[in-house]
Amino acid sequence: MPLFTFYPCRSDGSSTAFETFEHQDDAHALVRAGRVLSEHDSAVEVVVWQGERQVGAVGRLDTAR
Repeated sequence: MPLFTFYPCRSDGSSTAFETFEHQDDAHALVRAGRVLSEHDSAVEVVVWQGERQVGAVGRLDTAR
């Protein structure tokens, strides 16, 4: 299975951590990104990479109005 790297990013775009997981495809990796985001309170999004290819990003919904 392919290895994906997940970068929880703060609002300034910086990331001080990363996590890696194997997943069968991009869709499953993006689901995992949502879980990674929920575990990192200071992150506003999680950017997902597979090697040098950016798979996508999952961000928090802005619920403040």
